[in-house]
Amino acid sequence: MPSPPKSLCTLVAIGIAAIFPMHAANASTDNVIENAALSTAFDGPDTCQGFDPIKRYGNEILFQIRRNDAPVGRHSVTFNQGRDGLQVIAQSNIDISFLGFNAYSFTYRSESLWQGNEMAALSVAVDDDGERTIVGATRENGNLVVTGPDGIQTVPANIFPTDHWHCGVLGSTSVLNTITGKPNNVDITAKPSEMLRTTNGTLRATEFSYDGELKTNAWYDHEGRWVGLQFEARDGSTITYRCMNCATKTAQQAQP
Repeated sequence: MPSPPKSLCTLVAIGIAAIFPMHAANASTDNVIENAALSTAFDGPDTCQGFDPIKRYGNEILFQIRRNDAPVGRHSVTFNQGRDGLQVIAQSNIDISFLGFNAYSFTYRSESLWQGNEMAALSVAVDDDGERTIVGATRENGNLVVTGPDGIQTVPANIFPTDHWHCGVLGSTSVLNTITGKPNNVDITAKPSEMLRTTNGTLRATEFSYDGELKTNAWYDHEGRWVGLQFEARDGSTITYRCMNCATKTAQQAQP
C-alpha cells in the first residue's frame, strides 16, 4: 500500500484556518486593500473594512475538500456573535481510504474570538493521523502572544490568521500560520475574475495568489466573500476547496 501523504496536514491547514520569526507586519484594517488590483475585484475599496461575516455569509461557510478532484472531506467556518465579540470556529475533517482501509486521517479545529476586525484570542487543535499539536494566542500589551509547537512568538495584534473568511487578509504582507504558531511572509496578487465552480453551480470570483513563505490560491466574490481555495500538496496532489453553500448564477450540479 502506498504511504499516505503525511505532508498533506500542513498544506490542508493552509486552507483551513490556517496559514497562516517576526517578519513584516500586515496592513492595518483601516487601510486594507490599498493595491488597485485588489480593490477592483470588489464592489468598492472599502468592501473589506468593517467586515461583518454574519451579514456576508450568514452563520456558516461550508466547503467540500477534494484531492485530485476526488472528495476526501469537509471544511466549515461558523460565526456566533456574543457579548465578548465574534466567535469563529473553523473545522476540517479528512479521510483518505485505499482498498477499503483508512490510509490517512486529519482533523482540525480552530476557535477564535474577534473584537472589531482584530483577533483577540485563538485556540487550535490538530490531529494529523494520530500526531497531535496545539496552538494558542492571547492579546497582551497591544500584541498577540502565540504559543505553538516551537515555543512562544509575539506578533502584531492586527495580523490575520488564514481562516480566509475575512478578505482583509488580502492586504497583508504577513499572516499567522495556525499550525506552527509562526507568522509567514506573503505577497498576495489578484488575477482577472472568472467563473468558479462550486458544488451546485458556478459564480464569478477573483483569484488571489499567495507567494513567498506560503503558496496557495484563494477566490473571493465581488462582496469579498471567500468562495474557493486550491493548492498543491508536497506529494504532488491538488487540494481544492469547493463551496457547498455559496449563491451561484447557474444551477448545474457538480459531479460528486
